[in-house]
Amino acid sequence: MKTLILDPIDSEALEYAIERLDIVDWRNVESKDYPIAEAVIVRTFKMTKEIMDQMPNLKIIAKHGVGVDNIDLDYAKSKGIIVTNTPQANMNSVAEFVIALALNCARKVTMAHNMVKEGIEKNSPFELAGFELQNKTVGLIGLGRIGTLVGTKLKAAFNTKVLVYDPYASESICEKEGFVKCEHLDQVLKESEIVSVSVPLTKDTENLISVRELSLMKENAVLINTSRGKVINEKDLYDALQQNKLFGAAIDAFAEEPVSKEHPLLTCNNFIGTPHNGANTRDALIRMGTEAVDEIVRLMSNEESLNRVVMS
Repeated sequence: MKTLILDPIDSEALEYAIERLDIVDWRNVESKDYPIAEAVIVRTFKMTKEIMDQMPNLKIIAKHGVGVDNIDLDYAKSKGIIVTNTPQANMNSVAEFVIALALNCARKVTMAHNMVKEGIEKNSPFELAGFELQNKTVGLIGLGRIGTLVGTKLKAAFNTKVLVYDPYASESICEKEGFVKCEHLDQVLKESEIVSVSVPLTKDTENLISVRELSLMKENAVLINTSRGKVINEKDLYDALQQNKLFGAAIDAFAEEPVSKEHPLLTCNNFIGTPHNGANTRDALIRMGTEAVDEIVRLMSNEESLNRVVMS
């Protein structure tokens, strides 16, 4: 099956793809190659109506990653094009990254590093005093694969109490993991020292965390978002951090990406911004690449897709 790889992928995953697929000039794909494509592998490349119309033979879009907001799903469905993703490939990397951000914020690691770079006259300055995660309360907004992993890892490592707000998570799943299911978001926000957001961006989750929700959080709380930027109102978060209404915050996904170095949040000492880097480990990149290839191979073999987002 003639396949275009429209974004760079890990070298090991690329070798895996070359062994199993008919890869078309992966180093320098041009629009002139589009008409022969029967399959494409994409990371951030935008699969728009216009692009798909240039690929009359396209049968499958294999997303290297989880989020498919760079793909026009409705149009793909109308054209009978299968869309797959790799939802489990990066979940451990993202979960570990959430914990890294939580520790960074709680112990002011980035702030301390910046102070050392600028020159510091004494050790252990009072303004760098942080807090331990041990025995604290963690609030999970969204209990998908990543949220669950974050909760289980923090519970095992730091004996945290884990509160969950997710209308779609069952009581039995929470009980199995030793989590406490909350019926209202407000409870999670009011009681948690660490709040981690792991939800998809929908009309219901856009601006899910705004000025009202931020006002409910403890002054010694940390907010972490590794899902989608527009889930949190960035202006309201900026105001809360400037007024020290939160201990800190970390965002790996911004409303506009790539994030500008002029973004107001980056002026806050109690803020950490990263460039959508949660899944960016060699381990996850290999898994995402090889699993995207496997979905194309399954189609070639007339086997059922494991992670089909859009049916043909």
